[in-house]
Amino acid sequence: MNKKNIKDMETNEENNVQQEIIDSMAKKVTTLEKRQSKIEELDLAALQSKVNELETKVTETAEMRTLENTKQLERFDKQLNGFDEKINAIPKEIPVKYNVQFDTKSKFVIRTILGLGLAVAVMLAISISLWIENSRRVDETNKFLILRGFYPDVAKYLDSAYTANADFCIKKAKANIDEQQTMSEAAFEAKQAAEESKLANDKLKKLKGKATVTKKRAK
Repeated sequence: MNKKNIKDMETNEENNVQQEIIDSMAKKVTTLEKRQSKIEELDLAALQSKVNELETKVTETAEMRTLENTKQLERFDKQLNGFDEKINAIPKEIPVKYNVQFDTKSKFVIRTILGLGLAVAVMLAISISLWIENSRRVDETNKFLILRGFYPDVAKYLDSAYTANADFCIKKAKANIDEQQTMSEAAFEAKQAAEESKLANDKLKKLKGKATVTKKRAK
C-alpha cells in the first residue's frame, strides 16, 4: 500500500470517530431536551403552591378533629359528673319496712291446716302403735298354736293353769323369763371370761418360753 492510501484510511477512521461522537452528543441533547420539556410540563413553580395548600388543609383538618375530640371529652366529663352526683345522692342503706298482715280468713285457714296436720300425726302414731301391738299378739298366738301342736299335754296344762289363776301364771312366767335371761347373761359372761383367761394363759406360756430360750442363749 502506498502512503496516500494509508493516509486516506486514517482520515476515514477519524471521520468515523468524530461522527460517532457527534451522534452521541446529539442523542444526549435530545434526551436533555425531552427532560426539560417534562420539567416544564410539571410546572414546579405551581407545585410549591399546591404543596402549601395541602399542608394548610391538613393543618385545618387536624385542628378541627382536635376541637371535636375536646368537645366530646368535655361532654363525657359532664355526663360522668352527673352520674357521680346521682350515685352520691343514693343513701348507703335504704330502710325497708316489712308489714305483713293476715286477714281473718287467712288465719282461719292456717289454723285449720295446722290442726289437720296435728290430727294426722296423732292418728299415724296411734296406727303404728296398734299395728305393733297386733303383730306382737299374732306372734304370741302363733307360738301357742305351735306349742299345742307339738306339746299338747304342756299346752293343756298351761291352758288350765291360766284359766284357774291368770295373774299368778303371768307373774310366774315373767319371773322365770327374767331368771332365764339373767342366767343366760351370766353364762355368756362366764364364757367370755374363760376365753379371756385362756388367751392370757397362752400369752403367759409364750412369754415364759421366750424367757427360757433367752436364758439358755445367755449361758
